[in-house]
Amino acid sequence: MIPRGEKMEINDLKIFLKIAELKSISKAAEALGYVQPNITGRLKILEEELNTPLFRRTNKGVILLPAGELLVEYATKIMITIEEAKLKIKDQSPILRVGATQTISNIYLSPLLITANSNFSLYMRTSEEMHSLLKMNQTDIVLINKKWHDTSIENIYSFYEKIGWLGSKDIHFDTCKIILINQNKTCPYRSATLEFLETYKINKQIFEIESLDVILAMVESGKGMAVLPVEFCTNHIIEYKQFESFFNKVEINIYAAKNNPSARIKAFLKVFIEHMDNRVLQ
Repeated sequence: MIPRGEKMEINDLKIFLKIAELKSISKAAEALGYVQPNITGRLKILEEELNTPLFRRTNKGVILLPAGELLVEYATKIMITIEEAKLKIKDQSPILRVGATQTISNIYLSPLLITANSNFSLYMRTSEEMHSLLKMNQTDIVLINKKWHDTSIENIYSFYEKIGWLGSKDIHFDTCKIILINQNKTCPYRSATLEFLETYKINKQIFEIESLDVILAMVESGKGMAVLPVEFCTNHIIEYKQFESFFNKVEINIYAAKNNPSARIKAFLKVFIEHMDNRVLQ
């Protein structure tokens, strides 16, 4: 039941536009995640506020009345203006929110936090969680080793990383009996590992581990080997180069919300590209 005297809210315009788009109150409710009585109630408040009906109900749904057609034009402008204001206000914050997986954070972002004149906060999540955070405007950009096909976000920069078999310098590939892979089934390093084992019919014990730090510690101590970015090579971790031609490079993409001309994003991207260029020269 709607409280007497309740006034129109900005969200009512969003509801109205969705009903106009789908030509159905029930479909709009489903698309917006509301129960239909709530949608109907908010539409009634909007019509009472404007003192005119906006739709004509039919057996197949609803049809815009002249007043509704006029409101579509103004409501669209209002919602666009609100989104522009949100972007402007968000852009006033000095902190850029950057999301990435463990591996990408470890290789590309942690050094940047330490050595570069960058001002950003780092969120480490799975690739699935990163997509949701970007969609919900809880991060500004995301670095991810996969492609996303989503019209609400866009790829603003891409680069490639070399991967290969990594193990302890103290053991040989043939003598290592344990393969380490990430538990996340969408991990490209996991997929490359399993493809390699299937191609060469190699039968070794496989350990699935969630933590990148644990995988690296086990590799360094000689307790296992893993397919990972060669950037993880150290004085103690080496690449078994006899297999390097098998692996394709992994594409790393940076995504942001579509049509988000944030000065902070542009500034970060400039610093990041310079940082990557310096890595190549080293």
